[in-house]
Amino acid sequence: MKAVVIHMPNRASLRDEAEPRAGDGQVLVKVAAAGICMSDVEVLKGTRPSAYVKYPVIPGHEWCGTVEKVGPGVSGLSAGDRVAVEGHNFCRTCAWCRRGETNLCASYNEFGFTLPGGFAEYAAVRADLAHPFAATLPFEAAAMAEPFASVVHGVERAKVRAGDTVAVVGPGTLGLLAVGWAAMARPARIVTIGVDRANEALARRMGATDYLTVDDDPGTKLRDMTGGAGADVVLEAAGNEAALPLALDLARRGGTVVLFGIVGGGRRVIIEPDVFCLKDLRVDGVFAYTTANFEQALRLMESGRLDVKPLVTHTFPLREFEKAFELLARRSEPVVKVMLRP
Repeated sequence: MKAVVIHMPNRASLRDEAEPRAGDGQVLVKVAAAGICMSDVEVLKGTRPSAYVKYPVIPGHEWCGTVEKVGPGVSGLSAGDRVAVEGHNFCRTCAWCRRGETNLCASYNEFGFTLPGGFAEYAAVRADLAHPFAATLPFEAAAMAEPFASVVHGVERAKVRAGDTVAVVGPGTLGLLAVGWAAMARPARIVTIGVDRANEALARRMGATDYLTVDDDPGTKLRDMTGGAGADVVLEAAGNEAALPLALDLARRGGTVVLFGIVGGGRRVIIEPDVFCLKDLRVDGVFAYTTANFEQALRLMESGRLDVKPLVTHTFPLREFEKAFELLARRSEPVVKVMLRP
């Protein structure tokens, strides 16, 4: 089969690999669509922390496809089923897994980073990680279940209510999905903040009522909108060091801040320590998602309540993976989610 292999940092190729087999409790999935995210770019560049990648690797952790073969001991899935696949191959036995916190499994193992992922024609996966979905949901949309599950994990903690003011920092894939998820709670206002206005139209399409850039003095503008208070909920999905102090500044006293963005590279930021106490803030960091979050995200998209298709701005055949990676890394034109089709 054809597969993208990252051999080591800054060295990748499309090559022939042995087709995997469905072992006990596994299914073989013919990949239909696989999304590229900045974590994949980190693997290619060599900037992902070493504990979270194992070279050489077939990348791809946001993907879906069709069950080709069913291994021994599998029930509930059949050849021909359309499935979206969880990224984390959690152990099911550690203390975190037993609590249902499968995202925090003591034995980190993830498709596309330490296990062969979805940038290939086929992948073999544990059957319980393959979630069936209806034919009415396009493959490109179903592949978004993985990033959307992270959003569901975080926004559920935020408990957005009708009448709230919500600020979303970073209108990339996660931020725009967060806008869409928050909009279902019918807040009074959703203010999206970006470095420029490239994704303003998409943000408004997903439910944003207002759009600001970092050059607009967003803290002052937001407080002007809210009678001096600030946002009830701030969802930070930018993944850079400037976004954290901005998110804390945007929140009202007694507000909630949820952090999705991972900066990487061991960078540091200076924050006034008393801001947490003096503003009585609730701050949640989000790492990935649980199985329950993944299932909920997939069902929401399947139901039609949230249309994620507009976020897929580019699609490339697998053989053009270099061009796809280059587009996402350099952003030479407006881009949100880039998909590969084997």
